[in-house]
Amino acid sequence: MLALYAVTLGLGALLLFWVQPMFSKMVLPLLGGSPAVWNIAMVFFQAALLAGYLYAHLGHRFLTPKRQAMVHLPLLALAFAALPIAVAADLQPPGDVQPAIWLLGLLTISVGLPFFALAATAPMLQAWFAHTGHRDAANPYILYAVSNFGSISALLAYPILLEPVLSLGQQSLTWALGFALLALLIGACAWFLVRHYQVSGADQRAQDEIGLSDRVDWPRRLHWLALAFMPSSLLLGVTQHISTDVASAPLLWVIPLILYLGTFVIVFARRPVISHRVALFIQVPMVMILALLFYWQINYLRVILPLHLTVFFFVALACHGELARHRPVPSRLTEFYLWMSLGGSWAAPLPPCWRRTFSIR
Repeated sequence: MLALYAVTLGLGALLLFWVQPMFSKMVLPLLGGSPAVWNIAMVFFQAALLAGYLYAHLGHRFLTPKRQAMVHLPLLALAFAALPIAVAADLQPPGDVQPAIWLLGLLTISVGLPFFALAATAPMLQAWFAHTGHRDAANPYILYAVSNFGSISALLAYPILLEPVLSLGQQSLTWALGFALLALLIGACAWFLVRHYQVSGADQRAQDEIGLSDRVDWPRRLHWLALAFMPSSLLLGVTQHISTDVASAPLLWVIPLILYLGTFVIVFARRPVISHRVALFIQVPMVMILALLFYWQINYLRVILPLHLTVFFFVALACHGELARHRPVPSRLTEFYLWMSLGGSWAAPLPPCWRRTFSIR
């Protein structure tokens, strides 16, 4: 059962990261390849991601997991009306309408519902898993590590494999087949949920075995928000610095994001390969060393860049480790992810180097 949920979450994350550059590239020719296209698209995707997390949270709060599954499965079926994702040939930006408004409408019609359904997958399925009676149900957060691994896979696969090998039409068809497989897997997860459903028990086990707290107040919510915001802001700063002051190479932009997502994989794993105590101990002296090297203007590419990325990794690991350490019991899981998503949504749109990677040929 754990393997089924893990595969489903991994596939959902891969599709989520794949659709963003794919559809953004589809609309580039219609608006002249302007950088504003990417900015508007990323704002839309961030808003849709937050909406998906909010939908998962409200469903978890006001419906039982069984009823939430009965609502979500028809929503997945309805999303097939937008597949395969494409821009109709007769859809051209009208001259009397602001391009931003037209693009937001196009994004909503063409990809809004499938993306919204995908965005809700990670928190919703983890909440379902907590009610299955599985031996790991008290710690469904281990599935979040798998979800971020799927995100990393998409991040690496798109510029290296998918974009060079497949045309946009082939990508869209393959993505639609992946979405169909995901819908079947979510249906299987719902079937296991119904068959092995347990009303309670995971929270008490989480408190007794893992030491998670069921207390959620405003100071704790703001703590989650701040811990999610800080690594996201650092990601923006590191990426912007490398992209503008060092080189506009796509792989250089990908590396910080992989490190950022990789910290989630580590801290939410059942047995983290780097302990939280080690991350807290290492980050302070490394930050001081990096500051001195910046001051002395040592060779950046050979010395400072590797250290810069390493320092970013450990600072993000420390912040996300604190998030993992202060995660709540499973019954408050969706709210936890909602605040995490809100804090992390301050990440900037795609930088110029990524736009150049997917430029019109």
